[in-house]
This record gives sequence, C-alpha cells and structure tokens, in this order.
Amino acid sequence: MNLRKFAIRGLIAVAVAVALCMFFSGTIRTITTAKVRLTQATSGRLEEEIRIDGKLVFPQVERIGVALEEGQTLTVTRVNVRPGYEVKAGDVVVEARVADLESALAEQQASYDEALDGLLALESKSRAIRLRPTDEQYAAAYFELRDAMKAAAAARIEMEALLAAEGLELPQSGAPEGASEALRTAVEAWRAADAAQAQAQAAMDGAARYAPDEDTWSYITEKRDFEEKMAQAEESMAALRELDANVRAVCAPRDGYVAAVAVKAGDSYDGSGEMLTVTAADAAPVLRADVSQVDRTVSEGMPVTIEVDQYTSVETQVVATGLDSEGKRYADVEITPQVLDARGSVYAMTVEETPMSLVFRARETTALLPSSAVHGSGEDRYVFTVETSYSNLGNSRMTVRKLPVTVAGEADGVASVREEIGYYDIAYMEDRPINDGDAVMLYIE
Repeated sequence: MNLRKFAIRGLIAVAVAVALCMFFSGTIRTITTAKVRLTQATSGRLEEEIRIDGKLVFPQVERIGVALEEGQTLTVTRVNVRPGYEVKAGDVVVEARVADLESALAEQQASYDEALDGLLALESKSRAIRLRPTDEQYAAAYFELRDAMKAAAAARIEMEALLAAEGLELPQSGAPEGASEALRTAVEAWRAADAAQAQAQAAMDGAARYAPDEDTWSYITEKRDFEEKMAQAEESMAALRELDANVRAVCAPRDGYVAAVAVKAGDSYDGSGEMLTVTAADAAPVLRADVSQVDRTVSEGMPVTIEVDQYTSVETQVVATGLDSEGKRYADVEITPQVLDARGSVYAMTVEETPMSLVFRARETTALLPSSAVHGSGEDRYVFTVETSYSNLGNSRMTVRKLPVTVAGEADGVASVREEIGYYDIAYMEDRPINDGDAVMLYIE
C-alpha cells in the first residue's frame, strides 16, 4: 500500500516537473525572441504635405466711383459694405449727397436770374428793332462758324500733343504709320472738325452780304449771350439735382465681391479716386500663400487641401503663381464652393488667414509602407520579410529574411519602394534589433 502511494506521488512530481519545464521554456523563449508587428505594402503614389497659410486677395478688380466736375464734392452718408461682402448687381453699396447742394443751386439760380434780368432789360430797350430773315440767317451762320472754329481748335490741340508725344508727323491723309489707337482717334476727330469748320465758313461766306446794321447786331449778340447764360445755369441746376439723386444710391455694377472700401461715412469725395473696388467680370478672389520658403516646385494645378475639422478636409488647387512686389514667390489657390462651405464665407476669410496644405504627389505608382519598416541608409536599404513554418506537431515558427529594396522617397512617415513587395508580410516596430534569419514573435495585443 505504501509503495503504491509512493508511486502515485512520484508520478505527480514528474508531471509537475514537466509542466514547469514547459512553462519556463516557453517563458524563456518569449523573453528572448524579438517581438514585431506585421504590415503589407500598398500600391499608390507617395504624397507629402507642406503647411502654408492663405490670405484673401482680389487679383482683378473694377473701381467704383462717381464722375464729378471740377470743384464738385460729395459727402458720404453711409457705406453698406465691407471687404469680402458679396454683392448683386444693383445693390446699394454707398450713399452720399452733393456737398453744399443748396448753396450751389442758389448760386446757379442767381446766375440765371441775373441773365434773365439782363435779357428783359435788353428786350425793353430794343423794342424798335425788327429782325429780318436775312439777319437771322447771318446770325445762324456766324454762330455756327464760331462753334466750329472752337471745336476744330480743341481737336487740333489734342492731336498735336499726341503727335509730339509719339514723335510722328501728320500725313496728307489718314493717320501716321505706327500711330497709337488714341492718336488715330484724335486725327479722325480733327479731320472731321476741320471739315465742319470749312463747311461753316462756306455758309458764312454766303451770308456775308446779309450783315445787319450795328444796332441790330449788338441786340442779336447780347440776347444770345444772356440766353446762353440762362441755359448754362439751367443745365447746371439740372445736373446738380440729377447728380444728387444718383449718388443717394451708388450701386454695384454686377454680381461679385467687394475687394476694398476707400471711403467711410462723413468723408468728402472729389471724384479723383474710387469709392470702393469690386471683383471684375468673370474674376474671383483667391487665397494667396507665400511659398518662397518651399524648396519644391509649386505649379498650377497642384492639389491643395483645407482642413474642415479633425476628420474631414476639402481639396482645391493652385490656379496661378508669381512674384509679389518684394520678389517673393506666391501661389494663388482657388476658392471653390466646397472651400466656401468649409470657411463660411469670403468675408470670414478676410478676418483671418486660412491654413492649407500643398500636396506633392509622386508621378509614379510604387509600393508604400511605413518608414519604420525600411532599414539601412543611403543606397543600402532593406526590409525584413516574414516566413512562417510549421512542425509535424502543428507548432509554428516565424523567421525574418532580409530583402534589399530601392527607396524612391519618404514623406510623413511613409516610404516609397520601387520593388513589387505587396505580397510579403513585412516585420516592423521590432522591440530589439533583428537580423536575417532571426526568429520573431508577434506582439500580443
């Protein structure tokens, strides 16, 4: 009986010893074997992103202002827009009034009244004068010739100034060879005015025999002078009232965006500059980024991403490149409807710069895998592939094999490998150095 118990105890001790040996052998193997993770290369084009900031600019703009005569000024009463505002054709962007309108009207009214009083006095003292048809014919020819001579002189002065500026001489007919469009127009205007003067002179020569006597001619010229002053005063008053009505609502000429506002409420405006600028027809604002520090070629069509939130972004593109006034390189990025949705509005982009990323994409498709899976340096680069073998008892063994590769480039933790390695399991993130032929184990998650 005692022998039996002793045998049983011996078997138990042997079993425990075997179990302990198995446990410790597994533990030792686990401790001494390198741990790795596995990855597989994917096929694609390597991408590198470089962060830039875009500032809203308006490359093509149209000036909005009001044409004023010398001495006229406006008082701006209200500005309804800011840079970045979207406007529609006909929207009132600025409101103004003619400065000192009432005093200007009163001044013209006084001129009119003075001329009217003079005309009435002239008619009163000239009651005995009776104008004949020939007197009126002579007067018409005279004043037509006078006006024609004034017009021809003005046209000639303008033409001669342009001829001198361009170093050309007037030919017998037509415009000088090589003349600018402005000079050609001026020459045509002078030839037409000169012909009109010649025609008026011929009419005057024909009416010369109908010259009125001195008293009649004095009456005719004085009357015309008063009538011209009255007409001029009337025209000035009408123009002032029309101008005042128009500037009460200065409107956008077309749909677009306000680029800049040059006036504010209370300002005086003399017509010499613009009140504001808006995007020109078929033009749009862009996000301009300084790329002078980017050591890569930035060209039209290059992708650009704008982050919407932590998980999403929108893609646009570079639409133009150039040099700014300081000689720095810049890139203009298109503001697409998706960019507008992401940033809220064009006006919002005037408040702060827009963070963006230039996306440099490789031209060729290669195998992509984490940079940490590629070992070596320079031209000696390699990866460790993983081979798994199985024993007759079903046990498995993982062994790494060194595989040389050609690295085309690396960016943002991704390596581009020219060889086709997509069908390999690649070991990476090893917990200790590994060598060709080493046994490895997977990390236990």
